[in-house]
Amino acid sequence: MEDRDSTQIEVIRVFCIVSMMWAHVSPSLSVPSVVSGGSYDWLGNLLGYTLGRVSVTTLSFISGFLLWQNRQERRAVDLIRRRFGAVMVPMLAWSAIFLMLAVGKEVVLNHPSTALRNLGTDPRGLFNAWTGLGGPMANDSLLFLRDLFVATVLLCLAGRALDRAPLPVAALVLAVTLGQLTAPLIFRPSILFFMTLGALASRGGLTVGTLSRPALALPAGFILIATEALLAYSGGLDSALVVQGVDLLRRASVGAFVLVLTGTGMKLFPVGPVARLGRHSFLAYLSHASVIGVFWVAWTMAVGDENAPSYLAFYLAAPFLAFALAVIAGTLLDRAPRVLQLLLRGRAGRDRRVPFAVGSG
Repeated sequence: MEDRDSTQIEVIRVFCIVSMMWAHVSPSLSVPSVVSGGSYDWLGNLLGYTLGRVSVTTLSFISGFLLWQNRQERRAVDLIRRRFGAVMVPMLAWSAIFLMLAVGKEVVLNHPSTALRNLGTDPRGLFNAWTGLGGPMANDSLLFLRDLFVATVLLCLAGRALDRAPLPVAALVLAVTLGQLTAPLIFRPSILFFMTLGALASRGGLTVGTLSRPALALPAGFILIATEALLAYSGGLDSALVVQGVDLLRRASVGAFVLVLTGTGMKLFPVGPVARLGRHSFLAYLSHASVIGVFWVAWTMAVGDENAPSYLAFYLAAPFLAFALAVIAGTLLDRAPRVLQLLLRGRAGRDRRVPFAVGSG
């Protein structure tokens, strides 16, 4: 991969993971607040529901792109084993940390935990709350990693078919995505779809730089938006199939603009410092729900709740604070025992070879 593409991927990681945090800032956008149904609802829609949700799409695409490149170098079983250690092990560790913090918040501080509100207390429900194996996780943000890993396994197993018959395989993935037929294997089928698109782009010899060219990405983005608007206002939104199609088009269009934005930013600004933060982005994503949750408890005790005007400051600042703390923690982890590093971020030392869009490399 060219150095320019590697740098842009790091910038995309930082941009997308900060954006994704806005979808998860405590007490979450599902709870009415000044940014969710209140005076600044437009801001919650822009940062959380648009940039935050669509960043899942962009990272899924980049993950598929990188996966296909590394498929040329390693056997499928080696890729799957490596991904499990790099992604699932730290995901499970941080899920356990989140659960312990949530339980402690309710039991010790008598502070209601939104994450625990709808979870069952039976062993199966608790196991799913930790792993996401067959149902929702307590830490909803980590479900992305769980789905990303399962999609990786599927793409590794279907690698030969995708190489020999890319269009039929892509059509099949599109069909199951539109029909939402992947649960409980994958709870967010768009992740599999955009990972497949990323793999196909890599298979076709495209580069991230090529895909980010304004002459290519901007017209593509506007065409996708126009198609989305045509479907949305055609009166067909009563159909679940059309709703899913509109959602995919919206995600793809904004994803195209993210590529243009990061690609153009590299030409206009010195992005080296931002790119160097990319190696901490996976730790930032793993830890952000727990970190923001701790600060949220302190904020509500000292400042106010989500309906107070001051919540806007918390909502805007929380992702940057969580990322900054991850950079500090990641730097300290470089000197920690290898086992602890693998447990908390899936890699040891300053190794940047983990070829995963939300990890390093």
